Amino acid sequence: MSIVAHTDFTLGTKVLIYSAAVGFGLLAVWDATDSLRTKDFGHLCLITIPLFIACVAGLVYATRHKLVLSDAELVQYGFRKKHIQLEQIESITENLGAYIVKSANNSIRITTDLQNKNRFKDQLIAQIQEVDLSKNYLPGNRLAAEDQHKIFEQFRHMIDVGIETETLFKADATLFEQLSESAYYLGYEHSVHSFLNRAYDVEGTELNTLLKQRTEEAYTSDSSIFILPHHLEWLILCLGSGDIIVKPASE
Repeated sequence: MSIVAHTDFTLGTKVLIYSAAVGFGLLAVWDATDSLRTKDFGHLCLITIPLFIACVAGLVYATRHKLVLSDAELVQYGFRKKHIQLEQIESITENLGAYIVKSANNSIRITTDLQNKNRFKDQLIAQIQEVDLSKNYLPGNRLAAEDQHKIFEQFRHMIDVGIETETLFKADATLFEQLSESAYYLGYEHSVHSFLNRAYDVEGTELNTLLKQRTEEAYTSDSSIFILPHHLEWLILCLGSGDIIVKPASE
């Protein structure tokens, strides 16, 4: 795996941690000698020794701590190693300026005391996009961001109209044999990450090849695809589960 980015505590945070650890560590040593002299073993065991251990632990953690982003996973080093495969990330949420990256079994925080935390988060998202793009390839020319936004608004509008008018119906893969337009809009919508959504202008022959391949492989995914002709009269929604939903042209 190749390293894409890495980050660590800011210089100010490092100075604060090291200064506090060394300062309180020296205080603990001085207090220990005084406790031994006065034979105050209760104070030694309950306060001095735990304080010294905490200082050592702080130094060890600060020395080991870093976040590393590779082309396949996000890793956090500290007392132990935590890692999340990029494909297994279920959410990236913001809380009080920090970003919480979660999978089913783990979580890693991109905290406010890290160097260039926003850039690191953006690099993480860009790498997730790259992984998803290679895993879920779609043909055609990708639309510009503004045009993509408009097309997804059209997708959602037609689905909403279909729900309101009760004109949505299920179909099977034989429907694809009836697609005869020269070109279509093809949308990809991820079930979790909206930043992975994308839309394309695709030739009819390329779309037919894609649909034939997916049908033959009994393809399932955590994403859905939309198929919309340029005249915007009907819509096909292929769910990740394999179900096919159609919004026919209005009469």
